[in-house]
Amino acid sequence: MPTKKQAQSKKTARPTRAKAPKRAARPAAKKAATKRGAATKRNGASRAATAEAVKQLVDALQNHPQQKDIVSAGQQKDQLLRSLIPLYLARSLGVEVTSGTTSRFWSKLGVSYAAPNAAKALRIHTGYASETKKGKTITAKGIRYVEDAIARG
Repeated sequence: MPTKKQAQSKKTARPTRAKAPKRAARPAAKKAATKRGAATKRNGASRAATAEAVKQLVDALQNHPQQKDIVSAGQQKDQLLRSLIPLYLARSLGVEVTSGTTSRFWSKLGVSYAAPNAAKALRIHTGYASETKKGKTITAKGIRYVEDAIARG
């Protein structure tokens, strides 16, 4: 029969696992610089296209006969309406309207509207906009929604 000391030593002795070797980590600054460089190359052309699209949308709004009513409708807290108005203005322009374009369009008019909110509003409310090769386009149901909101003004 083992003595008390031998019994205790068996309980406390645990097998040790071999530790996996750690990977060499890249410095965080280098990672961030790599990501920024890739994003800049990818987004350089799209930023120019977005800026041009926003300019065309603002011009279309200024030339619209109900400009004041459209802006006042966009200042309401209706996210679907804010997402549809740029699509409404872009119907005849042939401009690709993305959530970023929508956000920048409203910021030019002094209304803060985040791009994820624009995308989410169109995603949740199906039937108001449809997806095409050139991005989202407004449907007949969306046009009625915008025109009713403008009429309520």
